[in-house]
Amino acid sequence: MEDRLVEAMLTCWRTPDRERGWQRLRSAWPEISRDALAGDYDARGGDGRSSDVPLKLASQTREEVAEMEEAFGWLNAIDPADRKLVGLAIAQLAAGKREVSWVKLLGRMGLDRGADGLRMRYGRALHAICVSQSGRNPSRSPSRA
Repeated sequence: MEDRLVEAMLTCWRTPDRERGWQRLRSAWPEISRDALAGDYDARGGDGRSSDVPLKLASQTREEVAEMEEAFGWLNAIDPADRKLVGLAIAQLAAGKREVSWVKLLGRMGLDRGADGLRMRYGRALHAICVSQSGRNPSRSPSRA
């Protein structure tokens, strides 16, 4: 369960921010139209022939995006405050940490003490997700991987 959430976070981080990209590209100047036959570059940056420039691979596949959306959908089974905790912990793991630093999460959660309590709350939240996805059947795994 935790591994699928980490994979979902990594996929989410690879997703381009279309709004930011659009704001970076747009300007107050009117749009121009390029004419490949007049020697202008084509949309991919070549000199009129698309074969000049190799295609860029997508940053993720449809299957990865579907798995990300499914894993993030699991978080609907827990309280919103616990969603924040799970998100912060999963973000640390996705960033390459071997284990979650619960002490560092205290401030982000608005607490002064109780790092062990956060760890236990995280465990209960993951357990609640597992129970909701398995339908209380311990032999049914919520993870397809």
